[in-house]
Amino acid sequence: MHRYTFVFLLSLLIPSAGWCVEPGQSASHIAYVYPAGAKQGSSLEITAGGQGLRNIQEVYVSGTGVKAKALRTIPNFKKTYGDYLRDYTKKAKTAKAKEDRAARAAKQKRGSKKGTKGGTKEGTKKSEPKKKKESTKEALPPAPDHPIFRDLKKRSLPELVHLQQRFYKENRQRNREMDERALIQVTVDSDAEPGMREMRIRTNQGLSNPIRFYIGDKPEMYEREPNEKQANNPVLEAPLVFNGQIMPGDIDQFRFRAKAGQQLLIQGHARSLIPYLADAVPGWFQAVMTLYDETGEELSYVDDYRFSPDPVLFYQIENDGIYTVQIRDSIFRGREDFVYRITVGEDPFISHLFPLGGRQGQDLTCQLSGWNLPKTKADLSMQGEPGSIHSFALDFSNQVPYAVDEFPEWREADDNHRLARAQKLKWPVMVNGRIEKPGEVDYYQFEGRPGDRVVVEVMARRLNSPLDSKIKVIDESGTVLAWNDDAEQLNLGMQTHHADSKLSLRLPRQGRYAVSVADTQGQGGPEYAYRLRISRPHPDFAVTSTPASLTVRMGCTVPLTVHAVRKDGYDGEIDLVLKDAPKGFHLNGATIPAGQDKVMLTLTAPTDTKNQLFPIRLQGRAKIDRGVVTREVLPGQAMTQAFITHHVVPFEQMMVYVGGWGEVVEVETSKNARVRIPRGGETSLRIKRKKSESRLVLKLYQPPEGITLEQIRSSKNSMSVALKASDKVKAGTSGNLMIEVFREYKAKNNGKVRSSSIGVMPAVPFVVE
Repeated sequence: MHRYTFVFLLSLLIPSAGWCVEPGQSASHIAYVYPAGAKQGSSLEITAGGQGLRNIQEVYVSGTGVKAKALRTIPNFKKTYGDYLRDYTKKAKTAKAKEDRAARAAKQKRGSKKGTKGGTKEGTKKSEPKKKKESTKEALPPAPDHPIFRDLKKRSLPELVHLQQRFYKENRQRNREMDERALIQVTVDSDAEPGMREMRIRTNQGLSNPIRFYIGDKPEMYEREPNEKQANNPVLEAPLVFNGQIMPGDIDQFRFRAKAGQQLLIQGHARSLIPYLADAVPGWFQAVMTLYDETGEELSYVDDYRFSPDPVLFYQIENDGIYTVQIRDSIFRGREDFVYRITVGEDPFISHLFPLGGRQGQDLTCQLSGWNLPKTKADLSMQGEPGSIHSFALDFSNQVPYAVDEFPEWREADDNHRLARAQKLKWPVMVNGRIEKPGEVDYYQFEGRPGDRVVVEVMARRLNSPLDSKIKVIDESGTVLAWNDDAEQLNLGMQTHHADSKLSLRLPRQGRYAVSVADTQGQGGPEYAYRLRISRPHPDFAVTSTPASLTVRMGCTVPLTVHAVRKDGYDGEIDLVLKDAPKGFHLNGATIPAGQDKVMLTLTAPTDTKNQLFPIRLQGRAKIDRGVVTREVLPGQAMTQAFITHHVVPFEQMMVYVGGWGEVVEVETSKNARVRIPRGGETSLRIKRKKSESRLVLKLYQPPEGITLEQIRSSKNSMSVALKASDKVKAGTSGNLMIEVFREYKAKNNGKVRSSSIGVMPAVPFVVE
């Protein structure tokens, strides 16, 4: 027997309504931040809406040049401030009515004296000077210290009424996940690098999820309600970034000045800020934008950009004047987390590049197309892992993806649009092509032998191409042997329509075979680019992990899930290792079993470090026929689109916060790496613990179907459990078991026995025999 020593996470993670707290994850959850960005060299207050935001200890922003600190948290924000605003508006209405009556009385008095000359009659008592009228606004209650209320004294009565109605609507559709709001002071250095950052907060409940926050170089403007009508809005000067929130039925407008000849890029950012909304259909803020001239005539309307829900508007100004941009939700929904940013300026925008990638280690110059581009060619770095996707951007432009692969690269011939003119290829090969006209079909041919296994795959939608591909494999007689439209993909990233094609087949005979590539909708154009792979199976994999934020105590253990995307039939084991991890961190159960696409493993923190934040990197390694293949594990956050569809949204870093002390428990297992459970039987596991008066109860956390745990004995310093596998569990089933530990105690108010989770034990690898 040998012994592992671990420390458990104390029960600071208290579940609350709306946000499900898993072991190792904090009850502190950020639903949105507003505004969702800031200008270089600026300092401003932003609002974070969410749950569990009290007692904020620190605010972390990724990268350098940006500092943030929490000022205060307002619990039950809508009700507390809604009640205040209601009272404030009521008194403002009363004050306004008094002012109106006084004004009418004064007007009537002036009218009755009209025509009287001189002053008072001789011998009459001189009238006393009028007393200075007290300000009705001074009699109103003081405003809370929050940006929304700091200029209430400057607000007109219609504006106050609008705010009151907004809070009334918000309170009626109360969402507990956004009921708390924290004020955060953000300071951005003048040389801070523009782009997306990740913001997290840490409370006494742990480290929150990451939320996106953008740094830009343009002046930042903010909506002032009500702004549905053009006349209510001031005229702004472009370039600028306009920030706002869309509430139910809300329509926001802002005006700006433009000159003839300007090629404006007006870009909406909504889903790019908050990728998925868990309880809203279609699962994100579907923004639409309209551009008007001074007369109110509609000049342009956009509701998305290709298959991205965020609208992008390109417009060349014909006349000097004042223009208006309107933004709303496509079906007039709204909520506090319907946050947007609209950039207006003559910025570059890359609509597409060609080719969409190249071979690892080889120089690649691509052609650029788009709007306001300073150049039409660019060199791309080809130093990434084979099969990886990278991004390219010009200064202040959008980012576009491109691929790095390891196959010989070819370009499409000009006249391959008929089967008889199919372009001859020598495989394995990666072909860069385009469906340049609607209805066009590209044909390629290669020589095959009987029994050859061939894989045909298109990469297009994953690389921002609008192509919805369909592929066919055709023999010499013209018979279609196989075809595919959409290949099944892991919901990794922002895509919801996986439109790339892939098929695999064994060739029946010696001879020539053709591959056709077309768009399923019959569309085409220079932007309909693709990369076509024709090769024998090339086993590989990609890996991603969730969640992106973890909270753990010294020496304690937290679970995380690693997903595998297996390619070309690879079904072997994938080992997971820490890359450049701080001393004292280690993994348990760090293997994705053969044939499985995910595993839940555990990360254990060092015993000599506390109250520190650490970036953690993982790598996946596997032995494939060409040697040991290593792939970086991409950090991600699991999100739900609407109510049912789950996505893994990539982030830059996995961050782990290590807190204070916990309770030491010792686990004894056999020297074998995996606990062996007989099919239809059981095996025992012994657990040692320090002497404690508390009773501990052990349960399986998210167990595999058919595997159960029964607690046999428990004393002050020892515990025994039986792990059972039903006879329905398939022999050879393997993975990790997570044992969650609960502490039992008597409630002080009624003496009833309660239990609270204090974390999970290190992963216990198992196999059913």
